[in-house]
Amino acid sequence: MKFRIFTLLLLAIAVSANAQITIKQSDLQDFSIGKEMEKHEPQHIRYKDGKTLAPGKYIVVMDEEGRNSEGFKSLFEVNDQGKIDGEMNFETPDKNFAVKALYKDDVLIRIDKKVNGTLMETSYFDQGVFYEKQFEPNGDFKSESRAIDGKVVYSRKMNLSGWDVEDEIEGTRTFYYGKTNTIESRTSTKNLEKEATLMEEKFDEKGKLIGKEIRYGLGKSKVIKKDGSYEVMIDTDKGYKVSEYSSKGKLLKTYIAAYPTMTVQQ
Repeated sequence: MKFRIFTLLLLAIAVSANAQITIKQSDLQDFSIGKEMEKHEPQHIRYKDGKTLAPGKYIVVMDEEGRNSEGFKSLFEVNDQGKIDGEMNFETPDKNFAVKALYKDDVLIRIDKKVNGTLMETSYFDQGVFYEKQFEPNGDFKSESRAIDGKVVYSRKMNLSGWDVEDEIEGTRTFYYGKTNTIESRTSTKNLEKEATLMEEKFDEKGKLIGKEIRYGLGKSKVIKKDGSYEVMIDTDKGYKVSEYSSKGKLLKTYIAAYPTMTVQQ
């Protein structure tokens, strides 16, 4: 008899340990999925009165996420330190839509969104860099951004003609021919020659450089052609002073190019 009671007690403890506690998002203090994720801050899940959640498994009914959140629930576990650690899963009315998150020591480090089993969006941290990536319904890459300390330092997306890539660390913005890896044009603001502020390079469809323009301060610029010859233009009171040079640096001619004027018809 004692053995049976002891067995039932162990069973009750086991059931209790695996039981999930259901609460509402409105019961909690500023709880949202991906809260300031790009800032890499802890979730700090609390009740309205500031009390931490007891260790255990929870189901949170997300009743404060707007009208599209009806039936949306998050499932996770709180450890002995009152922190979310491990996977956070989600239940949604749309069974074709799946979301899964991963927490480490109360910090959200990854979240994936899938539609019909295909990854559509992913956000994650890697060595201090916050990545956000999007994909097409067929699985093809769509866009990417990278941020450090909340500031975007890299982005890649498709514009009307092709890939558009901005890299704040390298100081470049690069346009590509369609979805290829062949560069169409590139502007640079870092690692330039002395006194230069910007350089723009243009390439043909085979990726060969066909010309570039370097801009300096005080209205000076240099245009380098495909054959290596170049023009130096300096802004003056009378117009642009243009000096043409051969590919070997020999001055060929100098002239003043008047500023373009606008004709007003009456």
